[in-house]
Amino acid sequence: MKIVKKKYDEAYKILFDYPGMVRQLLENFISMDWVKWVDYQKLEKVNASFVRKNYKKKESDVIYKLNFEGQTAYLYLLLEFQSTVDPSMPFRIQSYVNDFYESMIKKEKKDRYPIVFPVVIYNGDKPWTVPDNLKDKIEIPKDSNLLPYIPSLKYFKVIINEFKKESLLKIRNILSTVFLIEKLKPEELEKEFGKIAKIISDEIDLDLKEAFQNWFQMFIDGVSLPVSETLMNASEEEVYTMFANTLKKMEKKWEKIGEKKGEKKGEKKGEKKGEKRGEKRGEIKGKIETAVNMLKLKADIDFIHQVTGLSLEEIKKLSAALK
Repeated sequence: MKIVKKKYDEAYKILFDYPGMVRQLLENFISMDWVKWVDYQKLEKVNASFVRKNYKKKESDVIYKLNFEGQTAYLYLLLEFQSTVDPSMPFRIQSYVNDFYESMIKKEKKDRYPIVFPVVIYNGDKPWTVPDNLKDKIEIPKDSNLLPYIPSLKYFKVIINEFKKESLLKIRNILSTVFLIEKLKPEELEKEFGKIAKIISDEIDLDLKEAFQNWFQMFIDGVSLPVSETLMNASEEEVYTMFANTLKKMEKKWEKIGEKKGEKKGEKKGEKKGEKRGEKRGEIKGKIETAVNMLKLKADIDFIHQVTGLSLEEIKKLSAALK
């Protein structure tokens, strides 16, 4: 799990290395007036590698300096890609923000410092049940005179599993497409390849296409795509084909899932022969599902044969059954 989390962290950090992606986040996922005032030509990425006192090596963050209406603010993106929801998040946010202010104080002495706007991006499957303000984690004192002493720090939530598929498709940009891919199950995602291909091919900002490609390569386990399949000047059809080709790269994963299901079935019977039959059925089922998905994507039959190992006759039968 640590390896998976690290891979996700790195992928998203690369994604938000591109200022255009930060702009898409602010303009499409944060509904506040000040977002309209930001000078996006002057976005400045800040080195976030300063040493923290708490939660060392647990966080993955990206910080940008923003300028708007003669003021400065700092966007603090915390990428939360853990398998479980962390109830201590409000305290972690406070710790990170405090450490950031301490780093600013060391550089420059002022009476007042710029505001830090913390944003948590969460891509887990479980519902986000953690309060978005530190004060909601503190007991309310019986004496109202103590209320002013309760610390308060709010963070903005971007919870990917809370977005509806339709709303992400409606936004029609690179970041919403990333969130869509994160959100959907493989069988759901394949049905949307055409729409995704259209969004990617219509994007005119080559930097954003590059950002998506870098992220997508890591999303499919870091396997580099052939040079001929880069997205920079790809047509809608070429992007569509690229997504179809990723099925080949993901095939082994799906086969392993099928094998594990077969193993469990065999274990329940308590027989080695049953286990092997279960593994075989799971493997064949995985290949058939892959072939069907590729047929739906109108992939070439010879290519499907190479990917799945199924005979041309079997693939033709599957094709006929779909018609």
